[in-house]
Amino acid sequence: MNEARFGWSHVTLNTGSSFNSNVAALGNQLGIGNGNPSGLSGLLALEAGNLLRNLGDRIIAQSFDDHVWQAEDSLSYTRGRHTLKFGFQYWREPVKTFYSGNNGELGFLGFNGTFTASAVNNALTNTGIGAADFFLGFPSEFGRGLSSGRTWEQSSNIYAGYIQDIWRLTDRLTVNVGLRYEAHTPWVETKDQQTNYDLKTQQIVFANQNGASRALYKGFYGGKDFQPRLGFAWTPAMLGGHTVVRGAFTISSYLEGTGTNLRLPINPPFNPAELDVSYAGAALPTTTSSDGIVGSTSTGTTCPNNTCFAGALLRVWDPNVQPALSDQWNLTVQHQFWGNTTFQIGYVGQRGTHLMVPFSYSQRQLLTPSASCPAPCTGPSPFFAKNPALLGTISKFTSGTQSNGNMMYNALQAVLQKQMSKGLQYQVAYTYSKCMTNNSGYYGSWGGEATTASPYWQNIYNPKAEWAPCYYDATNVLAAYAIYELPVGRGKVYGKDMNKVVDAVAGGWTVSPIISLRTGFPMSPYGDGDHSGTNSRSSRPNCNSIAQVQGRVAGTGFNGIQWFTNKGNFSIPAVGTFGSCPAQLGWLRGPGYGDLDLSLQKNFQLTERYKLQFRSDFVNAFNHVNLNAPDTGLGATMGQITTAQAPRNIQFALKFYY
Repeated sequence: MNEARFGWSHVTLNTGSSFNSNVAALGNQLGIGNGNPSGLSGLLALEAGNLLRNLGDRIIAQSFDDHVWQAEDSLSYTRGRHTLKFGFQYWREPVKTFYSGNNGELGFLGFNGTFTASAVNNALTNTGIGAADFFLGFPSEFGRGLSSGRTWEQSSNIYAGYIQDIWRLTDRLTVNVGLRYEAHTPWVETKDQQTNYDLKTQQIVFANQNGASRALYKGFYGGKDFQPRLGFAWTPAMLGGHTVVRGAFTISSYLEGTGTNLRLPINPPFNPAELDVSYAGAALPTTTSSDGIVGSTSTGTTCPNNTCFAGALLRVWDPNVQPALSDQWNLTVQHQFWGNTTFQIGYVGQRGTHLMVPFSYSQRQLLTPSASCPAPCTGPSPFFAKNPALLGTISKFTSGTQSNGNMMYNALQAVLQKQMSKGLQYQVAYTYSKCMTNNSGYYGSWGGEATTASPYWQNIYNPKAEWAPCYYDATNVLAAYAIYELPVGRGKVYGKDMNKVVDAVAGGWTVSPIISLRTGFPMSPYGDGDHSGTNSRSSRPNCNSIAQVQGRVAGTGFNGIQWFTNKGNFSIPAVGTFGSCPAQLGWLRGPGYGDLDLSLQKNFQLTERYKLQFRSDFVNAFNHVNLNAPDTGLGATMGQITTAQAPRNIQFALKFYY
């Protein structure tokens, strides 16, 4: 049997906001230098803590016009005890994108109190006020994204082929053997308008120029693209034919989308530079609020002496970026009881490699302090050792991309399941698991029940320090559901001769509960800034001892829960050091989750053909308060929970079947 498929999907998305044109170029009018890009009204974000938290706006804008074209063909052939499947698949993925960058079209001026503190480094507690820096006109950082950039288009292809043999060796043993080949072509810009920083030559390279490839990173088409599939199902005769042992191993690949903000077409000169200038560690800033946003905003097709990269947040893709590989394996035993009930227990494992990690290549190296080099003693990034001029031109930060992340998952899973009989069906599933990783993903979870560490590593030269529980690691998970047809009504155990009118009200009801229970996710501690002096893009505090969870203790002076209290458990790292806390804390977890959903359903059989169904669903039926994650930032609000998941929701539905 041959089966062919063709498909196409098209997704468009436009997000962002803008100021009313009547606001005019308010930034310029207030005397902020280059406060408004040409043609844009409004006021850039002025960020100075609580005083100026909501004054102005960065105006982050994005536009996506993405397509996926798909074609596949498969052939199935059965001969004797073999069932063979062959096939190929093809995807083409063109994406048309405009993204202003995280600094926004208007940009921002940040004031964090650095220049009114008692010292630049190791300042005394409670010194330095962001509002005071603002009135002095001393920004700690400023930036602006793409305000006059263009829509760029990248595309990639996926080619895959596979062969699989389901071989029934005996009546009690079936073996599944297969092999898949899947290759992802690198992302290329349609007009070759993208640049990269070559980590080998340490020079800016242009797509399809001077021997450079169009993608500016390698494609992988060798052994890693061959992905085996192995599995078996065995029913031992010695156990009466009621037990099945199953096992499987597979390798699969996928190319993570990465952050749009890290794609190479955003680089100059084809787009204006996204500016991000920090004065961390400086005694005074070299520009003031009157100078405003300073840096290159020109565009073109060339960039003599890298002048277009002045102040730019440089995007860098490692030449060895490749699709992630996922190794998965399992071994389960399932036994049948009483004809309609089964119990299954098994081990499930997964290992992920080459996961995408955002990487700040310009981070300085932390050195041992000495009399001639007091803390913070740092050295320049080795990734720019051959090009110090460019390093001195660009922003202190870089937005790089590597596929050097890893993860490991191991779980014990058990499932008790009863098929529908005598009006009852149910399933109870329990998982005991552990997940470890050095990668939180590009998107992670910002808010809600889980918190994730910064996607950037605290110290790019010490990847071992990033190995920690996954932010979504839940040690214990229990999920259960049931469908129960109440034995009340005509033809039932109770009221089998019930009056039709009474039966229409009291008979024929079905109750369906769903129970979800889960232990809490690991917490991700956040520091109060970079104390290492290396321009780290991830700040974590010191972990001095294990903080004790207090539970649902009412807060003092705020409306919420004090989940834990920092009693010296977390502290500010010394100058010239990194925080000792791991990215996620396995010993400090959030509140967990518990929920019971309930559904009531009744069918009204109008005729043999027509039926009316009434249904009522109670989501979070008992209105249990599921708390969100506590604040894990080092400060006065650390450990506080002030938000929760949605309360009970009741909905009614009426369906007519014919």
